[in-house]
Amino acid sequence: MAAMGDEERRLELIRRIASVVGHELRNPLAVISNSAYFIQARLGQEGALDPKVSRHLEIVASEIARADRMIAEILAYSRPLQLKRARLDLAALVKEQLRSAAIPAPIKVQAKLEAVSIDGDGEALGDAVRRLLDNAVEAMPSEGTLSASVYESKGFAVIEVRDGGPGVNPELASVLFEPFRTDKPRGLGLGLALARKAVEAHGGRAEGGSADGGGALFRLLLPAGAAGRATSARGR
Repeated sequence: MAAMGDEERRLELIRRIASVVGHELRNPLAVISNSAYFIQARLGQEGALDPKVSRHLEIVASEIARADRMIAEILAYSRPLQLKRARLDLAALVKEQLRSAAIPAPIKVQAKLEAVSIDGDGEALGDAVRRLLDNAVEAMPSEGTLSASVYESKGFAVIEVRDGGPGVNPELASVLFEPFRTDKPRGLGLGLALARKAVEAHGGRAEGGSADGGGALFRLLLPAGAAGRATSARGR
């Protein structure tokens, strides 16, 4: 058996950590969640629940859910991605993600979606697009313009998302899609890494950086027509 290279060893370590984290953290989180539910139900039986107590129980539930989402992201990054291919209308896919994304009212949305179809996994690519949209919204905490485009260029089907934020931190420009790299106060830095994992599983690539005129610009480039031959990706 061939010896593992540095990248394989790194991914194997991530998989082992993810397995331990998933098991050892989800169990106590479930216990905390059940205990909080019991406390709320018991106090509710005794009369009107004190608003402050109710608020703190809501905070407990919210933070448990956030921790569970973080665990889910680590597990998703560590596991091989098995694609279920079908013919996809990328314009419709991006339009659906724009419709369902949590985009605050002050942010203006512009969409230029050409009719482009590929063979790919709608769930995996939909998740990748959502992560780019979420990243764009986080870059504009108050207002700005979010632009989404779908088009073909040089043999690739391209999904493009641009925000009106401050652009990419120069210190992170070379490691944008690497896991656990972020300058945000919250989060694991896995959103862009998971988006890249999905597009690379389709035989494509992800690009990103500061855009001319301000903001950040991210692209998912998928081989037009068959969307590549790869059917799985392990960690990136």
